[in-house]
Amino acid sequence: MCGPAAVPIMMAVSTAFAAKSAIDQGKFAKGTAAYNARVAENEAQKTQSAGNEAENIQRRKTAELLSKQKAQLGAANIDLTSGSALQLQEDTLALSEADALRIRSNTAGRVGALNTSADLTRAQGSYAETAGYNRAAGTLLSGTASIAGTGVSDKWFTPSSAANDISFITPNTTLKLS
Repeated sequence: MCGPAAVPIMMAVSTAFAAKSAIDQGKFAKGTAAYNARVAENEAQKTQSAGNEAENIQRRKTAELLSKQKAQLGAANIDLTSGSALQLQEDTLALSEADALRIRSNTAGRVGALNTSADLTRAQGSYAETAGYNRAAGTLLSGTASIAGTGVSDKWFTPSSAANDISFITPNTTLKLS
């Protein structure tokens, strides 16, 4: 069995181990958050690329539709530079551009949400790391207080020690605080 002198040593080792564990947990949480944030950023990049491609496809479809319209109108000997034929082409372009811009806007919203999620995840990781250091500090302080209570303070502050003798203070004693 261990002697009484070993108790403070074991408490110190236990306290140090718990503090190290708290720090490691905080660092691990930060690393996990950094990884998750990077995954979200990669997803944002993929979403942006897919959105750009969808916008380009929309514009290519419009070009194809305009070509078909012009071919059909030309085959019917209709003047393409004025009247209803011109209005049809302008409307097709305007509606198609609105669709392309809607695709761009929706993509920007999804990309923004993913990037915001990445930023928040990274911040959570930083806070987790800070919390780990704070838990470690609390563990060290509480462990130190416990170790101090294993003998040293018990010898200093006994029921008969001067610290417990307050009989010198009477109701007529004036205490001056500086």
